[in-house]
Amino acid sequence: MAPSDPPPPRRHTLRYRIAFVDCDPAQIVHFSNYFRWFDTASREFFTACGVPGWRETERDSGIIGTPLVDAQASFRNPATYGEDIEIESWVERWGRTSFVMRHEARRGATLLAEGREVRVFAVRQSVDPPRIRAVPVPETIRTLCA
Repeated sequence: MAPSDPPPPRRHTLRYRIAFVDCDPAQIVHFSNYFRWFDTASREFFTACGVPGWRETERDSGIIGTPLVDAQASFRNPATYGEDIEIESWVERWGRTSFVMRHEARRGATLLAEGREVRVFAVRQSVDPPRIRAVPVPETIRTLCA
């Protein structure tokens, strides 16, 4: 790495043993579970970086979490119940109000699936609390996750 190159992104690994219920009738992981695992891995990434839970951030700053605005996945190899997998996650790019999170699910050295999520930090709208709106990425969180 040259002195002018940015440091590599911080990464976090979530470990999971695939359950029978995660599989379809062909006994392979149903694709929707990868999206569920990627979502869990996103929150676990922030926890590993030292970001408080969303209840705490809402109390302290109004931020209720990081809603998903786009999700994509590529499925490379099948997996089945009883197998141990790892999902490695990192922030690929920080924007002003959004960020791109990447995920790789592996069984050992075998790549099972790759995911890409676009998320935003959100607060409740004061005029209509069930609705939310994106806010700029908090610099404190960006710093914790560097």
